[in-house]
Amino acid sequence: MQRSITFPPIRLRRIDEYVAYVAKHTPTLDELREVGLEIGRGRGDITRFLERIKVVEVSNGRAALTALGRQLVSLREILGVAVYHALFFQRVPQYRLLVEVLADLNEGDFDGLHKAVNDRLSGISPSAWLNKVAFKTILQIAEDVGAVERVNGVYRRRGDPVEVAVVDYHKRHGVKIGESYYVSADRAIYRECGRQMQPHGLYGVDVACVVAKIYNTFSP
Repeated sequence: MQRSITFPPIRLRRIDEYVAYVAKHTPTLDELREVGLEIGRGRGDITRFLERIKVVEVSNGRAALTALGRQLVSLREILGVAVYHALFFQRVPQYRLLVEVLADLNEGDFDGLHKAVNDRLSGISPSAWLNKVAFKTILQIAEDVGAVERVNGVYRRRGDPVEVAVVDYHKRHGVKIGESYYVSADRAIYRECGRQMQPHGLYGVDVACVVAKIYNTFSP
């Protein structure tokens, strides 16, 4: 595991807006600051972070999406912000540790979860430490994507937001017969995660396969 990844103290909404803007405009770094989508000194905190997780690349002073970034945008259009959960789970070790801690504990307050994540982190890399500012940002993003809910200062695990989004997508665009969802061919997120049913031509979707494919898309 990497020793540390800088996590800018920013909400998911700002990261999402940054990615959408870069997708449309391929802006200069100065332009990102001018439109209020960048913070920090030099190259900028958000740009550096998204470069590290391979969503953005900078060339000749302009930010552009990588192939991974373009896949992120495509899935974001289909599934909403839940797709960021898969991205961060696969690309940000500290976020993954938080998700794993909550999977084991199910709930906890801020200080308890912070300690539990750092205990696991120190077991992997004794010199590593996640400070409270970075942890607060990660916890807030987990809440924003729907992985966590906060009630009276207690954070509770809500399950996998990617799976929830995938199921919701197929509810909106298909029909459920028995335990399976069926969609038209043009609504299939991954053709390899379904099979065409004759004679009507609908795809019988393997939801678990779709969820796994999304996680695999962002795997380093």
